[in-house]
Amino acid sequence: MGRELIRGKDVDEICEMKRQGMSVAAIGKLLDYDRKTVRKYLLEGPGRPRYGPRAARGSKLESVEGYLKERLEAGVWNARVLLREIRERGYMGSYTLLTDWLRPQREATRVVAVRRFETPAGKQAQVDWGHLGSIEVKGQARKLWGLVFTLGYSRAMAAAATTSTKLSELLRLHEEAFHALGGVPEEILYDRMKTVWQRTDERGEIVWNPVFLDFAHYWGFTPRLCRAYRAQTKGKVESGVKYVRRNFLCGLQGREPESVEALNAQLREWVCRVANRRVHGTTHEPVDERWKRERGDLAPMRTRPPYPYAGEHLRKVARDAMVSWEGSRYSVPWRYAGKEVWIREQGAQVEVHQGSECIARHERAPRRHMLVRVSEHHAGIPLGVRGTAKTLVHLVEGAPEVEARSLAAYESLASAHAETTGAGQ
Repeated sequence: MGRELIRGKDVDEICEMKRQGMSVAAIGKLLDYDRKTVRKYLLEGPGRPRYGPRAARGSKLESVEGYLKERLEAGVWNARVLLREIRERGYMGSYTLLTDWLRPQREATRVVAVRRFETPAGKQAQVDWGHLGSIEVKGQARKLWGLVFTLGYSRAMAAAATTSTKLSELLRLHEEAFHALGGVPEEILYDRMKTVWQRTDERGEIVWNPVFLDFAHYWGFTPRLCRAYRAQTKGKVESGVKYVRRNFLCGLQGREPESVEALNAQLREWVCRVANRRVHGTTHEPVDERWKRERGDLAPMRTRPPYPYAGEHLRKVARDAMVSWEGSRYSVPWRYAGKEVWIREQGAQVEVHQGSECIARHERAPRRHMLVRVSEHHAGIPLGVRGTAKTLVHLVEGAPEVEARSLAAYESLASAHAETTGAGQ
């Protein structure tokens, strides 16, 4: 049997995988080639001429070379980001000239092979959290997270940064993504984050977070989990998180915004101007053109209001008509003592709701362990029944009472006893 013919690009991929330490069997399984064929190409090479990199013509880069070195020192290695920046500084050369200049100066990056799963328009989206760094708030560092929501067919994406990974924040960012992308897909794929699923039962069925499942029913999509330890089944999203880090974040290094709001404004602009206008490397089509075709297959949101408790948290009111939130306690009208209420942050305020009614509104406590109280909330609170006399009993312990009897009574008992005894004899 003759050797399979492999394109030069695939041969390069085989060599790169082997360089990373993958076995011949693993390479053959991933690329669907016989292991003998893989071994032959590794031993003999591709059988085609190899060309080294073209010599970089430094003349066009000379004016921006100092700037490029500064950006590399700041950790910005993405060629397209650098190209946008030096074009603003008058660079008229090509993208290839820049990459030829970068190649000998950058470390080899590890290539992760991922098998893609293509989906029809409107069928699926994928969601994941990614760590973006940190932000200092009032002298304290807090982790900064990013959510990437990617449509499977078009690769159109929505992204946002946040300091919270709570369920309420996850649901709020979902609704932002639905609005940004023009509708709701049929199903959404997640990894095993605890805000979405709780466990797998004895039958192997997924036990979803009940609030999240209700949210999915509200918007009409089916949630699905990727297989455990198989991140490649979420390749579009994993690449999306990496894309945000490498293309957007690296362009901010050395000139980071001062707030999460400012960061999100720049992120939205980047998604609109760069991410959703690029020619995708897998589909080889502009993302926005495929997105236009996909919008008609997404379920419309119409004028449906936000999910009722997407930004709220369930709490139980204590017996003293106070409710705990973020380390401090807030008052509510006393008649809600012992009942469950929802807490929502609105800017600098904390609101307490039961159903659709806002029952209390407070300024957020400036620090933990504070008591925030409105006197009217506890006015008229019943402290017990007043004005009723207590019923008491008074006992006096004394000597035991002895019944007093006459001597005739004792004589009568003695005569009766004698007669009984005589009769018995």
